[in-house]
Amino acid sequence: MQRRPRPRPEAPELRLLDPAEGAWVAGMLEAGARIGHVASTVPVGEPAPYEAIARILHPVPWHHRDWTDAAAGRLRGLGLVPEDYADFRDEPSSEVRTLNAYGTTTWRQVAADHGTEVHAGAQWADLARVDGDGSSFSRLDPGLEYDAPSVGTLGQPAMGFLAEVLLRHTGTPRDLVLGLWPGFGWMDGGGALFGPAVEDATGGRHSSLSLPPAFGPRTTRALRRGTGLLDVGGGYREYLLVPDDGTRLRRPEWTRAVHPAFPAGDGAEYQSPQLAWPRDRAWALASEIDLDSTLVAGSAALVRAICTHPGLEAVVVRPDTDLTAFAGTVNHRDPAG
Repeated sequence: MQRRPRPRPEAPELRLLDPAEGAWVAGMLEAGARIGHVASTVPVGEPAPYEAIARILHPVPWHHRDWTDAAAGRLRGLGLVPEDYADFRDEPSSEVRTLNAYGTTTWRQVAADHGTEVHAGAQWADLARVDGDGSSFSRLDPGLEYDAPSVGTLGQPAMGFLAEVLLRHTGTPRDLVLGLWPGFGWMDGGGALFGPAVEDATGGRHSSLSLPPAFGPRTTRALRRGTGLLDVGGGYREYLLVPDDGTRLRRPEWTRAVHPAFPAGDGAEYQSPQLAWPRDRAWALASEIDLDSTLVAGSAALVRAICTHPGLEAVVVRPDTDLTAFAGTVNHRDPAG
């Protein structure tokens, strides 16, 4: 049996809160399981303390395999603007020597491309007409492919936009609780780094290096033993609870230990919280690890602000909206297909 790597003594420690801070969340999620899928994901149930729920749809990555002036013109009409490029035109090892373009778009744009509909319970695979290989190719441009939205995390700049809205709708914007699922691989070590950066850092002695646990001995011990974690559903989910003054909600980057061969400043992991709420409980956020959207329960004014924000794509959902696979009936995908 392979021993797990030891945490580095100088690694950062998280300030962990008593799981009792989240007992009200656990109670509501367990009660919500009797209401429906959304109510079992974000605390809204029995008695429902919030007026409305927003579902923030995670942005859709796209890439184009042959970016030319003609392709740029076509995609500009779809509102697609590249954010990055990869040039393989002079790459001898590349099978297809083209300029690739990358960016992000909305579920609504993908739905318009495929003739489907964005609705409260929309499923990505249905809406994007994902094929058996997990791919979604545009009907309007053969070189354009849509990748699946991220699950379990809301990237930037969307997370920053959402945080600013949330912090304007609480009386305790500098007194928050964030919940992190402890099962991400980067937390407990065991991952590895590969490539030229490793060779440069080690003077060519190694092509790969094992990563240590992200945090120090105390936090790593809590992760491995499952002690001091918020338990939801009798072990169905567990969460580390940490305090926040709004900084990590706006930009959820977690300083981590790095291999000694690398500068200490190189260690950071991006991960939006799975749970978040302010001390006054004016709203509650949930990014379930298996969902491609983030849920926020709060006042009608808050949900309206989220759904009308130009940098966010969101729809209103009900406590009993089902976001599980094949639950949707609007875009009609055959589970056997």
